[in-house]
Amino acid sequence: MNKSLFLVLLFHLFLMGQDCPPADTVQINPPQDLWSIPYENNWNGLEVMTWNVQEFPTSSNTVNYVSEIISDILPDIIAFQEISDIPDYENFASMNPAYNFIHTNYGSEVNPDLGMAVRNDCVEIVNYTTLFSSEGWAFAYRYPLKAELQWGCGDAAITIQLINIHMKAFDEGFNQRLAASQVLADYIQNNISENIIVAGDFNDEIDDPENDNSLWPLVEDQNCYFTTTPIAGDNYYNSFPWGMYASFIDHVLISAELFDENTLSGEIQTLRIDDYTGSSTYQYHISDHRPVVWKINVDVVELSTGLVINEIMNNPVSVTDSYGEWFEVTNTSIETINLNGLTLKDDGGDQHTISQVGGLLLEPGEFVVLGVNDNPAENGGVNVDYVYSNFALGNGWDEIIFEHPTGVILDEVWYDNGASFPDPAGGSMMLIDPYSDNSLGVNWTTSEVPFGDGDFGTPGLPNASSGVLLEIDNIAGWNLIGLPVDVVDGSYLEIFPEANTGTLYEYNGMYIEAETLTPGIGYWLRFDSDGTSLVEGLEIFNLTIELVEGWNLITGITSSVPVALIQDPDGIIVPGTIYEFDGSYENATNLVPGKGYWIRTYSTGDIILSSE
Repeated sequence: MNKSLFLVLLFHLFLMGQDCPPADTVQINPPQDLWSIPYENNWNGLEVMTWNVQEFPTSSNTVNYVSEIISDILPDIIAFQEISDIPDYENFASMNPAYNFIHTNYGSEVNPDLGMAVRNDCVEIVNYTTLFSSEGWAFAYRYPLKAELQWGCGDAAITIQLINIHMKAFDEGFNQRLAASQVLADYIQNNISENIIVAGDFNDEIDDPENDNSLWPLVEDQNCYFTTTPIAGDNYYNSFPWGMYASFIDHVLISAELFDENTLSGEIQTLRIDDYTGSSTYQYHISDHRPVVWKINVDVVELSTGLVINEIMNNPVSVTDSYGEWFEVTNTSIETINLNGLTLKDDGGDQHTISQVGGLLLEPGEFVVLGVNDNPAENGGVNVDYVYSNFALGNGWDEIIFEHPTGVILDEVWYDNGASFPDPAGGSMMLIDPYSDNSLGVNWTTSEVPFGDGDFGTPGLPNASSGVLLEIDNIAGWNLIGLPVDVVDGSYLEIFPEANTGTLYEYNGMYIEAETLTPGIGYWLRFDSDGTSLVEGLEIFNLTIELVEGWNLITGITSSVPVALIQDPDGIIVPGTIYEFDGSYENATNLVPGKGYWIRTYSTGDIILSSE
């Protein structure tokens, strides 16, 4: 729900190649210096603080007092609840230029507003809105304020969704809180790959039994976790510490994508500000709630080179765009690239932060396919490695941009409705050479290799405008074979359907039964009779094969390679020890496509096969 939201202060930075701590840090000069409250900021990570500031401002001193408290503790992000006077809040914002402020504007004297403040030297507000416009009753018509935020310091960075909430209080609000908790749980489930933080005044404790716990849909949900769990039930940490209603009701909840960070470095505490200001001053001039702050360390996101957008299917024909769009990236560097934490976006409103448990790794020379749907039965027959959301590929003009959290563009392609780039329907546009400039349309062409349900492309494979078809002969009995082309499905019975089931073996010091064929590796395979197999795939022009000391089974590439032209830069091949098998062993003179060969080496190392 987009109600009237006002950006009080925006210092658009961002973090491109900045130092840590940033050189442009803005100092806060509070109007007074009455207390020495401990500093909570840590440049190695993120701090998120939630604070119900009780009908802000509760007295004529509130603005100055809260400003001093913030200037002492300096958290990265603050979620405020109970803003009763917007002009005073805007005045408060103007006194704190180190922060950018946003807020809701419910326009109601009954429902105080929500606010948020982020340090402008390390956090960018990407966008913000209110949520759940149809769930007013559940949230007591205080619609949650959601902001997408990018935190960064040096090369450490993270993108989060922060949702600020203020649930209905007291026993009469039980059913409303219960309904709101279910709405939030559903939202987290539907955005399971996002880094979501829900912070605010939940108006209930999390350690009550199920029948008495209005937050139970969140408490029992395996996709989220209350970071306040370790200190819940300890009166020392009560966020509302006064009188008969003393309790711990202000919380920070995280989604599953942040579990690892919380386990490794998470800290949670209630800030007992009243220990420094005095209880009376705090209650009468500041708030009736204490702030709660959660901290994590944030890892460096690798600033990779070699990430290349390599193939784009923006206009499938065999299925609709909403099922069949995909694109492929490759890695032209010598180091593994982790795509986790990178932002995928266009030049408009589409944006998605890549987040996959364990990382989304792109090995040198390999491919990762990103798409809108990972079910081959629905997406046209594509094996998609990662499913994105909030991102679509236009059929005419559009952009694919990979951005590091610091703002550095790692790669981008702006295609142009056929002006210079290909503009196929039912076929991918593909980069002719992954080392060429992919910003130029002249370096792209249209794939003519059929896949899946009938569209054309080479998802997950080297680009080729068309494939090759080879005939591979076999004898009755055992054969030394290999895979001379790149294929989507390397299952040996797909490649050699007449072979005997359960008879594929590779060799690594001993024979090992195998199920799939890999280029460069030789295998034993048995057939009942002489025959010929037709093998279709993409041509392999060059191949580096890693060998171990002693005997190895290898295979060649798509074209025949004379043994004398095998590149052996380290001199590891024992002369005269390359053998072929055709019912008996003989010294090989050529590595023929589809055949396997024994080769002996002095030591571990690489050999190179090339048709060029």
